[in-house]
Amino acid sequence: MSNQTPVIRQVEDFLSLQDFWYICRSQAKWFVVSVTLSVLAAAYYLSSTTDIYTRDAAVMVKDETTRGLVAQNAGEDFSNMALVQQPTNVPNVLRQYTSLALLTDVAARLNPKAAGRDLLMEAKDIRSRLTVTMDDEKSTVINLKYNDISPERAERVLSTIIDVFNVRWLEEKSQMAKSTAAFINDRLGLIESELNQVDDSISTFKTRHRITDLQQVSDLYLQQQTESEAEILKLTNQMYMAQYILNILKDEKLTHQLLPTHTGLANGDAVAMIGQYNQLLLKLKNNLVGTSAQNPIIIRQEAELADVRKNIIATIGNHIKTLQIEIQSLQNYNEEAKEKVSSGPDQAKRLISVERDQKVKESLYLYLLQKKEENEISMTYASMPTQVIDMPHGSMLPTFPNKRSTIMAAILFGLILPALVIFIKVNLDTTVRNKLDIESRTNIPIVGEIPFYKKTSGFTWAKKLMKRFGKRKRRHQRPPTPLVVEHHSQDVLNEAFRLLRSNLEFMSDTPKHKNVYLVTSMYAGSGKTFVSMNLALALAIKGRQVLFIDGDLRRATATRTFGNRDLGLADYLGEKVDDISQVVYPYEQYPSLHILPVGTTPPNPTELLSSPRMQQLLEDQRANYDFILIDCPMTETLADASIIEHMVDRTLYVVRAGLFQRRQVTQLDVYVQTGKYKNLSLVLNAIPPVDRYTHGYKYYAYGYGYNYSS
Repeated sequence: MSNQTPVIRQVEDFLSLQDFWYICRSQAKWFVVSVTLSVLAAAYYLSSTTDIYTRDAAVMVKDETTRGLVAQNAGEDFSNMALVQQPTNVPNVLRQYTSLALLTDVAARLNPKAAGRDLLMEAKDIRSRLTVTMDDEKSTVINLKYNDISPERAERVLSTIIDVFNVRWLEEKSQMAKSTAAFINDRLGLIESELNQVDDSISTFKTRHRITDLQQVSDLYLQQQTESEAEILKLTNQMYMAQYILNILKDEKLTHQLLPTHTGLANGDAVAMIGQYNQLLLKLKNNLVGTSAQNPIIIRQEAELADVRKNIIATIGNHIKTLQIEIQSLQNYNEEAKEKVSSGPDQAKRLISVERDQKVKESLYLYLLQKKEENEISMTYASMPTQVIDMPHGSMLPTFPNKRSTIMAAILFGLILPALVIFIKVNLDTTVRNKLDIESRTNIPIVGEIPFYKKTSGFTWAKKLMKRFGKRKRRHQRPPTPLVVEHHSQDVLNEAFRLLRSNLEFMSDTPKHKNVYLVTSMYAGSGKTFVSMNLALALAIKGRQVLFIDGDLRRATATRTFGNRDLGLADYLGEKVDDISQVVYPYEQYPSLHILPVGTTPPNPTELLSSPRMQQLLEDQRANYDFILIDCPMTETLADASIIEHMVDRTLYVVRAGLFQRRQVTQLDVYVQTGKYKNLSLVLNAIPPVDRYTHGYKYYAYGYGYNYSS
């Protein structure tokens, strides 16, 4: 048994970046194919995809639109004199830009022939292409973006959206102003009638009683009485206005009528709720466009509107009760003032009372006239709610698909895909890939590395094509052979076998006649016959006396390659031939190489190899040859190598890269420890074209390969 003890080394199974780069470079053709196909696919996609153009616009919402209802102070600036302002803000304006109600009007303006469901579908299509955003939460600038296959149509759609929004806003503003004007006109008519009656009463009273002036003594009391009664009239007017609004709310026929704003109510909650009610009512009317009253959204808004209406009714009812209490209190105060005034002439008292009514009604009449004028100005001064900052504009180049990005993505995909496939394939590969995979797991020496060799046929695809079209030329070509070693060849395979030959010669520098080599492997297809035959040729080229014995009595691959004879090893071991010289013949190209073929294929190869004649054969021929190479079957399934191994001096174990599992390298250590195979050495066969040990020397770039199975 051998005393050689395996040394445990750090196993390197990961794929380094440098190795990955070399592997990818060796597979450059797949990268070219992948990139080409990806670019062609991208080109087809670009040619079959319709170009989409983008147009942008920006509008600024004006202050009067975002501020909401105008303040009730009658003395504010003329610029704020407009009675009705739409109670909205920028987020609401932004939402209205994408509402189906507005976009339906846009679609109708763009396509006057469309109607009904077609119009609604066009509005939905416009909304799907439209993007509306704000610069930030505090900004009043709204950005609009629209995508379309036609840049002109995109610009036209954006312009129409902006214009339709402004027109709709102005129409709603005008509608509210008309409702307010109707209320003011109605109230002015009533006040004017009452004022005429008061004027007639004063004129009649003075004429009848010939009164020209009042007693100064009652001026103070009269002033107090006048102030109290003026306040009573003011409160009475408010109560009238509140009752008027209450009647509208309670009338089922006026359910969808806007409530008048700025009616003079002193209740801020009621005014705010009236504004909210008008806003909800306008929103409901907008949403009713293009849909029915049974729509869940409409039903929900109707319910919300009903809740607000109830709240307004309750609030105004409470306000009326409050006014009644205040009026009663003022009337009591007024009665006290009257009692004080009654100490004067009765005629003066009556005259003062009538004049007081006249002044109050005149004041109220003038106030309503002022509000009427303000409302007329508001209706006449049609200020747009938004100001266009950026007209619809955009590049004449399509934004989708982005040709440059698509081509770059295709190239990147074409590079990544084969790299990913190679990375996965290499990392899933558990076989021996190179010399390091063996050296990191065992101390068994590696005496040779044979690069990958692919046995090619003389009948190439070009010849197949020529034959198909009847233009094949006859050529005298040497039939394919696994014998690759030639005398003057300096290719990578010949150099590899010369290096193996040198290592064997160095190892054979031992006591004389220790020159019998067993060549075997663990699996079929490892290339042991290929290695042994070409090693024999390499030794013979140098002038060494070599005996090649085809010990594979089952397959006889080497025998078929070198040329079979009628008689051979099987006939000698079967005692059909007495003299070994009768079955050994020299190879015609290199006479120093002698071949011992299989001869007649035997039915019992194991028994023949176990015969004493095999041992005697080797002992007799040791002195006649420098090297004796025995090609034996694989060790895992057949017992032939185990039978012959005690008759030989050294064992060359062929390990094929890509076939031999890395975890099975330790099995070779078991062979060494148990002494199953004498002086075991390894030959690494079929090394792939990239090896991390080449250090930049790309001698595998010649394109040789090997798939010859022994």
